[in-house]
Amino acid sequence: MGQREGSGGQRPTFLTLRDHGKVYVADLPRLSDGQLTHIAKEAQDVLDSLNRRLQELEEQPFLSEADQDTRIRATTKRDITQRFLTSIAQEQELRRSNPALRAAAGESLARAFLELARHRLPGATFDSLLQEALAACGPGEEASLGGEGTDPQVLRLLQRAEAPQPRPAALPVVLSPDPSQVLSA
Repeated sequence: MGQREGSGGQRPTFLTLRDHGKVYVADLPRLSDGQLTHIAKEAQDVLDSLNRRLQELEEQPFLSEADQDTRIRATTKRDITQRFLTSIAQEQELRRSNPALRAAAGESLARAFLELARHRLPGATFDSLLQEALAACGPGEEASLGGEGTDPQVLRLLQRAEAPQPRPAALPVVLSPDPSQVLSA
């Protein structure tokens, strides 16, 4: 769990989980639905444990200085864990209510995959993968993508991407005879 750095500067909010280590709120959009669900379950277990510990501390009539420090740390961690769970719920809701993804899923698997990649991958990574896909399709495929019936969003992505760089032509392979066999012949 963490939010502030000792020097007073802001750090990204994260939660340290048993199975996943440090999970940052900023990374939630790049996680799969299954990973989000698993992380939410694990974070909820942490929250339940913190609430139980805080309840035990509240039931004690007198708290030592160490117990008071524990209560403060547990309260802070509980608050961060609750905010983390809220961020996960918001990300899951955003995914469920994404109209572009719903429309893409209604069209084709390829279109849905393109839409997911566009939302989940950082811009440079997405652009690089799009370049690679265009290069793999070859120049004839690019021309057919620009025809009628092509999805306007795919066309915008293609316009945004640079043209793939052609590969250099392969050099011819020249075999030389083995000099020891030439002399013996």
